[in-house]
Amino acid sequence: MQNLSPIGWAVRPIKRYAEFSGRSSRAEFWWFILALFVIYMVMWMVFVGAMAGSIATAQGNPSSGMLGAIGVGGIVVGLFWLALIIPTIAVQVRRLHDTDRSGWWLGGYYLLYVVYFVLMFTMIVPIMSQTVVEADTAPALPSSGMFVGIILFGTVMFIYMIALLVFFCLPGTRGANRFGDDPYGADVEEVFA
Repeated sequence: MQNLSPIGWAVRPIKRYAEFSGRSSRAEFWWFILALFVIYMVMWMVFVGAMAGSIATAQGNPSSGMLGAIGVGGIVVGLFWLALIIPTIAVQVRRLHDTDRSGWWLGGYYLLYVVYFVLMFTMIVPIMSQTVVEADTAPALPSSGMFVGIILFGTVMFIYMIALLVFFCLPGTRGANRFGDDPYGADVEEVFA
């Protein structure tokens, strides 16, 4: 399996779409992540180009063309994200398995992410709604305690993310572990033992 091309490694998580068991090597994980990054960057450039083109060609009302480009671009990026969220999480879980760690490490991160999003949402929505309703007055800012809490929570998430990054970079356990066989296959010493 070590003789796969970079594209072969990048496509492998798609072939193992919703496979959360087993192990994934660093090559499989990082080539897939790089491919996602490149695809998202290309989509972003097309999206920005479409917005610029719609603004340049809109006569009299550039915001309507921009809103159309944002809507179409948002739908395309959203569908792409939805199509690839399952294999992305699956390859992350398998990568953790390769380092003999449970996939629940990833579950903890995503749980923190959802809680952080809810906290941010509960802080921003009242500000935005007050701004819309009372356009002539400055919105009341949340308490400093709320800001400190969100900053601390964000710091914890950042540290957790760094820990996951380190786990993703570590070499996998050699030979079989509790999650399956070595993704690179057996060592010569194991075969002739």
